[in-house]
Amino acid sequence: MSIKQIKISVEDITMGMYVSCLDRPWSQTPFPIQGLLVKSPKEISSLRNYCDYVYIDVTKGLSPIEGTATFNQSKSAGRKVSSGFVSKGLGSAADVTEVSPIEVKRGVYRQQVSLASEVEHAEKALLQLRGQFTLAAKQIVKGREFDYQGLKDSVADMVNSVVRCPDAFTWLLRLRLKDQHSHDHSMRSALWAVQFARFVGMPKDQMSVLCLGTLLKDIGKIKLPNALLRKKKRTPEEVAEYQKFVEYGVEMLRSSNVEPRVVSVVRFHCERHDGTGFPEGLRGGKIPLLARIAGIATTYDAISNPREAEEPVAPSRAVSLLYNLRDKKFQDDLVVQFIQSIGLYPTGTLVELTTGDVGIVVEQHAESRLTPKVAVLDQQKAQASGAYILVDLKDEDLSRRILEKSGRSKAKSVSKLAIARDLDLSGYDVDIAAVSSIFMKSAQMVLETAVSDSVGDETPVRQGGFYANIRDRFRL
Repeated sequence: MSIKQIKISVEDITMGMYVSCLDRPWSQTPFPIQGLLVKSPKEISSLRNYCDYVYIDVTKGLSPIEGTATFNQSKSAGRKVSSGFVSKGLGSAADVTEVSPIEVKRGVYRQQVSLASEVEHAEKALLQLRGQFTLAAKQIVKGREFDYQGLKDSVADMVNSVVRCPDAFTWLLRLRLKDQHSHDHSMRSALWAVQFARFVGMPKDQMSVLCLGTLLKDIGKIKLPNALLRKKKRTPEEVAEYQKFVEYGVEMLRSSNVEPRVVSVVRFHCERHDGTGFPEGLRGGKIPLLARIAGIATTYDAISNPREAEEPVAPSRAVSLLYNLRDKKFQDDLVVQFIQSIGLYPTGTLVELTTGDVGIVVEQHAESRLTPKVAVLDQQKAQASGAYILVDLKDEDLSRRILEKSGRSKAKSVSKLAIARDLDLSGYDVDIAAVSSIFMKSAQMVLETAVSDSVGDETPVRQGGFYANIRDRFRL
């Protein structure tokens, strides 16, 4: 039997190798998912900073025997290679225009308020935006002038809310938007795009353009037959007809005097890095940056909220599918930064802890997205107390003590208290909209502790309204 995986020192890693396993959990490194095709010196440096040895899969990349990849900062075979290197067995999309890495400015926007205090402001902003968006769409379809400034003002309110506390809008979108798919999809996609823009420190005026363009990206679909929109499998002729929605949308927005920067997002959001997009088949750097971001946000939402599925796929599965599209459909570093911006476990995700407890992610830490705040569902005592327990996984020691205090003995024995996996909602009888509604209305998401003078232990405040209201809906 041939050897597929080889253990090597991190000092022997070269570009073109596929790292399949580390000497530590992937969650303790900056890499968003398991498995890495090494394509840059930065990735090699990062692996060396975190690991002593790794395992490489020689069926998916270079082996030590094949030698190292070579840098090529100039042209190779008559064209520039956007990733900056050439390697045996590694290809690059032909004629892809070189793209510049996204400029990331850390610390530009820090969470200014708590989720609990932002909810009321976010709800007002969402309702206002939803109303303006719905009215604008109706007016645009009829070829009439619409209150573009009013829509821009509503978008600015959304941007400001996301800047203050990104999780509030995420919860509200899970809760409020229950109507037609295209409307929900546009609103969610805009949220993912703005969250990404916040994460990389994009100026607010660009955030607003990105948000407006992503909101309006599907406006042209109103001119397509409903049967064509709903059809799962389209003939080549039907595909060509469907793709005209971009052209229709651009025409409608131009006639409504929407600013060119917004129209540009709509026009190019379906273009793809490898040239397989539409309507113009642009490649790489020829696609405007904001349109590239809108394309990623749109695709992520389509994956995690498929039109015909009763329930979306688990977030980690959506992230994995998106990650596999890097350097193909989308620019590599944009995909990686986007995944880091939303995290593996977005707000509202149903998760299982390493203790076996089930909970819901209620708030994230911008700099530590693998250790969010989780409302652990108190299943055993729900009938008696209707309680849940709020733990902050960023403070592992305190979270252990809180869970131990509540009678969860496994909290003491597990080597690492963390999220073990996210759960596919289709496998659980839980109404996430009802859960989020109850949580947002009743929970004060502040972890309080009572310190015993004699023992010195912490006792969590367990708020009864949350689980008491959902216990009839949640049956595991």
